[in-house]
Amino acid sequence: MSLVHFPEYRAYEQDRIRASDAIMALLAGSRLAENTLRLTAGSTRLLPEIFPAVPHIRRMNLSTANAQSLLAEAETHLSAMAVPYALAIHEDFVHTCFDLLIRAGQMTRGEADSTKAYSMHATFERKVGQGLPQDSMQQFHLIRQMRNAVIHAGGMPEARLVRAAGGLSQSAQDQWIRVTGEHPQTRIAPGVPVTFSHGELILALAVTKRISQEMNYLLRDRLKRQVWADICLEDFESQHPTLKHISQKRRKLPGFLKTYYSPLNLTSSELNSAIQRAGW
Repeated sequence: MSLVHFPEYRAYEQDRIRASDAIMALLAGSRLAENTLRLTAGSTRLLPEIFPAVPHIRRMNLSTANAQSLLAEAETHLSAMAVPYALAIHEDFVHTCFDLLIRAGQMTRGEADSTKAYSMHATFERKVGQGLPQDSMQQFHLIRQMRNAVIHAGGMPEARLVRAAGGLSQSAQDQWIRVTGEHPQTRIAPGVPVTFSHGELILALAVTKRISQEMNYLLRDRLKRQVWADICLEDFESQHPTLKHISQKRRKLPGFLKTYYSPLNLTSSELNSAIQRAGW
């Protein structure tokens, strides 16, 4: 299936890739730093003395042994910060999808504004008349509830989170184990503080990517054709602001549509009507 690369989706993809790259750089950097500090084993000097040129090093006024111990645990802390970051980027994308549905008259602003993170996908499904992949949705909601436990409940899991961990479909559970290397019920149990590992972070990035792609496909097929045609021309004009004559625009438009909007298969009639509305 082919994605429609409308402006908001391109921006989402860029944000997602930048965030993923930055997160992985931090994780790798913590491991590199940990390994580098092994070269200083036995030293009694503090980090600011050994690495005076490193910015902000005085905020970490520790021996190399203590610093190495902290860095060994960095993955858990970085993942706890990165998973909410990944979910926030996805939630923002969902709301851009709502904006498109509002524009098409397929949703109201009040409906969008009153939708919460736990119900946003269900709202989207109702508005487009088709469901998102259930395995991915189960995994998303489990990760979301884990995030809520870490942020709002001091890491302690509520009963519904424990139930959710045991309520995944077999295929969703198998994929979870394949990506994270652990059964979700091993990580989520009564009285055991919830933590994130590198595995859950990778799963969060993968699941949000998959759901966003599926939302793209549904918008492609369910958003009103007139709205898509108008979006194409607005996008084209924003990318080619120096083109003034309609002959120039018509000459370049097919290549632009092929690059970003070919899955829509817009007809000449649809494009001509959009051109008239745009006042070319």
